[in-house]
Amino acid sequence: MPARTSARLAKKERQARVDIDEINDDIEHDSNFGKPHKRYPVTAPLSNKVCSKEHGESEPEEQHPPPRKRQRTTAKSTKTVVRKKQVRGKQGGLADLMNMPIDVFTEIASHLLPIDIISLTRSNKFFRSLLMHRSAIHIWNGSMKNVEGLPRCPTGMSEPHYLSLMFSKTCTKCGVPARGKMDPNLLVRFCGPCRSTHLMALESVPSALISLVHFSGSITPPKRRSIGYALREDVSGLLAQYEGKKRLNDEAEMEKWANAQRDLVVERRDQAQVLRAFLITLEFEREQELGDAKEARRSEIKRRLAEMGWAQEDMDFGWWSDNQRSWHDLVSQAKPLTDRIWANIQPKLIPLLETNRRQRLEIERENRQSERRRSLSKLFLEMRDQSFPVLTFKAHNPVLRLSTSMPTISVTHRDPFPDFAHALNWPLVKDLFETDASAVEMEANFTQRRDEIQALVAEWQGQIQTQLVGLLRNSLESQDEVPCPIVAAPNEGPDLLADVPADLKLLLRADSFFHNALPSTLVKQPLSYGNIFSLKGLVGSHSPYGSSQPQAPPIFDNIHWYPEAHEAAQEILADLGKPDASYLEMKSVGSVFVCGRCHETESQTWEGMVLHYVEHKQLYAKLQEDESVLSDRGIRYNNVHDPELFTDKPMITDFATKTLENGTSAGLGRLQVCKVCEKIPTVKAVIAVESGMQKHLSDVHEIAEPKVGEHYTIRTWGTGSFEMDGYDSDESYYIDHGGCSCPFHQMFGGLGYSDEYGYGYSDEDEDDHGLGFGLGYDDDDDDDGFGLGSDDEDVYW
Repeated sequence: MPARTSARLAKKERQARVDIDEINDDIEHDSNFGKPHKRYPVTAPLSNKVCSKEHGESEPEEQHPPPRKRQRTTAKSTKTVVRKKQVRGKQGGLADLMNMPIDVFTEIASHLLPIDIISLTRSNKFFRSLLMHRSAIHIWNGSMKNVEGLPRCPTGMSEPHYLSLMFSKTCTKCGVPARGKMDPNLLVRFCGPCRSTHLMALESVPSALISLVHFSGSITPPKRRSIGYALREDVSGLLAQYEGKKRLNDEAEMEKWANAQRDLVVERRDQAQVLRAFLITLEFEREQELGDAKEARRSEIKRRLAEMGWAQEDMDFGWWSDNQRSWHDLVSQAKPLTDRIWANIQPKLIPLLETNRRQRLEIERENRQSERRRSLSKLFLEMRDQSFPVLTFKAHNPVLRLSTSMPTISVTHRDPFPDFAHALNWPLVKDLFETDASAVEMEANFTQRRDEIQALVAEWQGQIQTQLVGLLRNSLESQDEVPCPIVAAPNEGPDLLADVPADLKLLLRADSFFHNALPSTLVKQPLSYGNIFSLKGLVGSHSPYGSSQPQAPPIFDNIHWYPEAHEAAQEILADLGKPDASYLEMKSVGSVFVCGRCHETESQTWEGMVLHYVEHKQLYAKLQEDESVLSDRGIRYNNVHDPELFTDKPMITDFATKTLENGTSAGLGRLQVCKVCEKIPTVKAVIAVESGMQKHLSDVHEIAEPKVGEHYTIRTWGTGSFEMDGYDSDESYYIDHGGCSCPFHQMFGGLGYSDEYGYGYSDEDEDDHGLGFGLGYDDDDDDDGFGLGSDDEDVYW
């Protein structure tokens, strides 16, 4: 064969080769799918078919290979490494597939997934020409069978287009990568710009076409909101058909066409439900597959770390760790762990593990300390209940109206008890708390040294009692007064106060009052023995939210004896016929006391009633210092709170009794203001209902026939935003009392308290003779003295 003929054939063969690096356009736009495949018979290998026509037309002459070129001679004797020439076309990575017989290729393709066929189609023009012809339909159908549950191809859509839409993450229109999901109603997958370009809101669709067009409510253009969207080309095509049918002026044909379009819409909607269910399942399986891959990588990493000596606890990055995100980024990946990856991430994991171990050990140490604190609190409360029990005894009922039906009441007292901070001041307890040990080990050590701790508590209580008793005795001795102990009501059993120390009996007296001498204190409030506990935090609270810093024993430098309150209480108790009563029985009934001498009708506690008499005594003494203030104005002012005057009236009574005696119920009647008291500079405005105002003018100012407008007038509110014009306690008729206005309701719960908040009196006696009316106080001496009693165990738990 001549050399020229061989060169010509080789040139034609090179021209017929397909460039595998050229990537085709979108599969769904291919116009060759469906045309007969005439170029490649099935019987021969793929690569032998390219130049069959040219070889058939050539002359039947013997072909000889071209003459070999003469090798270049060089003077160098060393051999150089010849790099293999990189060629394009069939000599590339896909050469084996392109050179194999078509039936073998078909068998291989039958085991591939749709996304593999799509990728192969887009690899080069050769496979595009092969797979995008109708003769390759069996390859596409075979790949669809490899996906379990894949719905059938929608009507009017080719298999390549359908599979590309389902599995290829590219935009249907422009072909760029699209992160959005495929819409099963419109059968499209759009990128952001294409959503804005190719979608039309249903509000813009002609009303006659809304029921005939495919639309979706789940696909949304950026920065737009509508109930649904349709494809612009669908609307345009449908509108053109509608206009064409309309021009025919044939209603039957128009109706037939409209019904056919509605059937297509219904069919698409039904098919969309099937596709949507499949996509959800596919996404779930994908997430599960990724989760399994991440778990496999995580398990392998932990296995290798365990072989290096790391514990499982070191690999648990909890809420305490600062490196949760870094650990997660390195470990929780779907990419399989290889030796190369392990060599890369191992130096990054070690510092994270070291930091996590240090933080975990610190958290565990803090947790053990918290457990020790809870156990210590529980042990102290158990010790309080077992070794320092509550003192319970019977006392006379201070409420006169109930003294017949309920002559005695049961009251209780609990000595001060150290809270957690005070207990930590003892080295023994501090060592139990701070030693890094488990709660069980700490409890065992506490039990062994329980007697020592109990002795410390008793000593602590004695110090408190000694300070206050010393203050009380020194004050009484300076007044040449010999105090008497409290007296319990007679009972059938033994005297429960027989074993109570004399010092404690003095502190429990109802006329033993102290006050807080801090400069910030505006009013000298009378403080009983129990009130001081709450003021100083000595009620044994073991709340887990309390301080963990040791606190020194309390010092009562700012607690002073209150002689004025002591004197007023003595006078009131003598008037009641209970000179040796305890403050426990007086406070146990709560806020039910009312002054029996003056116009005021607001219910008060025992401490409040004593303060009322102290203030009015001080007011009268101040008026006596300058008698000209009254004489110049011709005003009489009697001290109705003097125990030597108005002896026919009790100094204090209960709220219900006084209300019934006044002949009016709380909350009725217009408020009146005393014009006589307004003339006295040091006296606050006196406000009361008319009946109370007349008694005030008669008793205090000795005006037998008071006149409206001259001696008193109707109360008027000030013009200021919050001005009260000298607020007086009788305004409680309108603003203080809650609930029913009957005197007994106001008496037994005058502050509007409810038993559901634990403010009511609780009688521990089995005969159930306690008051139990929500009086605002608990008879347990652990309360704060202001109607806010609390059980320490409840505070702790």
